[in-house]
Amino acid sequence: MIELEILINKGDNMPNSYIFLMFFFFYSIALLYFGKLGYKETNTIHDFFEGGGKLGLLVSIVTFSATWFSAASMQGLSGSIYTYGIVSVFYSIIPWFLGALFLIWLTPGLRASGAVTIPGYFKKRYNSKTLQITGGLIILLNFVLYIVIQIRGFGIVISQYLEIPYYLAVIIIYMFILYTTFGGLFSIARSDAFNFVIICLGIIIAAVLIVYKIGGISEIFHKASIIEGYAIQSGSYYTEKGSLTHPLVKGAMPVLSLISVFFAWGFGISTNPQYTVRIIAAKDDKTAINMIIKSIMLLTIIYSAVVLIGLGSRILIPSVGIIDSIDAILPVVSNSIFSLYINGFIMLAIMAAAISTANSQLIVASSSFIYDIFGVLSKKNYDDETLLRISRFVVFIVGSLSMVLSLTPPENLLVYGGYIWGVFSASFLIPLYGGMFYEKATKKSALYSMFSGLLVIFILILLNYKSHSMFDIHPAMPGVITSFVVFCISSKLEEADII
Repeated sequence: MIELEILINKGDNMPNSYIFLMFFFFYSIALLYFGKLGYKETNTIHDFFEGGGKLGLLVSIVTFSATWFSAASMQGLSGSIYTYGIVSVFYSIIPWFLGALFLIWLTPGLRASGAVTIPGYFKKRYNSKTLQITGGLIILLNFVLYIVIQIRGFGIVISQYLEIPYYLAVIIIYMFILYTTFGGLFSIARSDAFNFVIICLGIIIAAVLIVYKIGGISEIFHKASIIEGYAIQSGSYYTEKGSLTHPLVKGAMPVLSLISVFFAWGFGISTNPQYTVRIIAAKDDKTAINMIIKSIMLLTIIYSAVVLIGLGSRILIPSVGIIDSIDAILPVVSNSIFSLYINGFIMLAIMAAAISTANSQLIVASSSFIYDIFGVLSKKNYDDETLLRISRFVVFIVGSLSMVLSLTPPENLLVYGGYIWGVFSASFLIPLYGGMFYEKATKKSALYSMFSGLLVIFILILLNYKSHSMFDIHPAMPGVITSFVVFCISSKLEEADII
């Protein structure tokens, strides 16, 4: 019987890169196989973007969960927990889950509307091409920028594990995400199922071994509470004793900062097109709602394991050397803690998290272009074969732009991702939910709301972005508040025939 210590301690004779290359090779073959399956079922543009609207519960859960669990969750969150402690749970995980509850509330109305995109809903609800086209452009821009997170996460890991240049690792993931996306949602759903199994295996194995090494879950929290010092030797953040297990980092995290980040991550989830497309793709309302509920239950287990990995890694390796950002902490500490074979699983889990999110965002960006920009501006009707060719070309362009931007990537994936989700909050939240649940909402109120929210958050992001700090007041909060106030005022002025 293999002892757990053998799986934790190093001592393999084969060169590291050979072991990792072997894992990478088998993962690549499997991913190519599952990706190919979707091509055979994709015959129409409806198949390509929404899977024909007939996804069952099991496949819906795995594709929803795999899309959710991105490089920001795998590397950004684990690195943040390692550095700052459990405050990262309140900064990200809790807002994410609360945002998902809004999706449940949204599901029946969104599916009943017949819209296939959020901007498409704006056109149906408000009869506004301006809202639809602007919404399509926001999705395109946001996902070009957010896919950078997935490419960066993959690039960091592969360049370290396979000992190849970062730019070469970037090209590898670029090819993977294009291939799996070209098959449409059927292809993505099948590769997501495979990727999510890999994610679960990698995370659960790592968490179990760390808990065993330290002596139990209670020991992890006890020992983490007495850690102090610099998490990153070259960093400026010093961990005070007791701060890792304190929800407010012993007062370093302002309560208002945690509240403000909900406006980005929480409301961002509740308006995010990569989740609403899963709602639309489910075969019926019941399946869509159960998909969200059961995915959150499953993700709760996975995120609990990530918390244990982050805190446990800090106990076993109290400080890491000079690294570019906290996003590189997970592969660095894994190399010090685990055997090569366990590291191979962790490497694949990080890769799977990046790819399963990137390809979903690519297809949403493409669908928004086809339905909300090209479809509105074009004066001709095109057959499915032509639209499929255009859709795949858009996938190629968006993926290529993200790859180029990833060559000069952001420093902190979790903070950077919050800015992008905040743009969705400030622009989509009030027009979407206001239109769904307030019968008197008008086109003007939705337009003014969207543009005022965008203006505020863009200005604040430009002023605030250079700090890259979790401890700031998030720009999404004033953006959403402005959007809401403008929506309410303009609605009342229209009722009074003033505007």
